[in-house]
Amino acid sequence: MVYYLFVVHDKNADGHLDGHELRAAFTDFEEGDEDPTKFISLEEVTEMVDHVLEEDDIDGDGLISWDEYLQSQLYHGQT
Repeated sequence: MVYYLFVVHDKNADGHLDGHELRAAFTDFEEGDEDPTKFISLEEVTEMVDHVLEEDDIDGDGLISWDEYLQSQLYHGQT
């Protein structure tokens, strides 16, 4: 399930999540909801993306690899 969530949000299939893909993941609500800002502000999403990149981007390349994602999920007890 964890790998599925990673792959679903890796829109360009490069094996990494970039800031745009993370933003999309954080605003991926039900299909009928066209305006995600009614749930969360753009500023909050930006802060969340920045936090993820700061905490989980171990090699500092500005991307979250599968290994980095998995390490984060294991650390936070999500697997």
